[in-house]
Amino acid sequence: MKTLTVTVISAIALLFSFAAQAGQAEKEKTMHEMHAMMRMMDNALCQALEGANLMMFGQMSGADKIDRDMIERGTTMVNDGKAVILKMLAGSEMKAMHKEGGYNDKVMHDLHALGDRMLHVIEEVEKLHGEAFKEMGKK
Repeated sequence: MKTLTVTVISAIALLFSFAAQAGQAEKEKTMHEMHAMMRMMDNALCQALEGANLMMFGQMSGADKIDRDMIERGTTMVNDGKAVILKMLAGSEMKAMHKEGGYNDKVMHDLHALGDRMLHVIEEVEKLHGEAFKEMGKK
């Protein structure tokens, strides 16, 4: 009888252990998803800033044959970078994470705050290169 009791208790403990590990794995997955989103946003900001650099270089009119190409490519990079950040902050993946829950609220808040600051930087770039954006919009 003792052997049966110990076996049953061990089996129950093992099942609870698996359930706890599954719950932990789910939370870690969510943290991994937030980290992946942060990496995407970081890459998008870098892309936008590189695009702004190309725009500025093209506006300096030092390479007449490719100045316009540099401005066009830079404009595309800024726009694409901004779009990626917006998608990470408000896209279907983020909506699914909010719906599922189980994530760290502080980390989620910080992720959104970081994204907002990144968007602010890109908006400043857009102001700085406003004329080039208008020109590219007319083509």
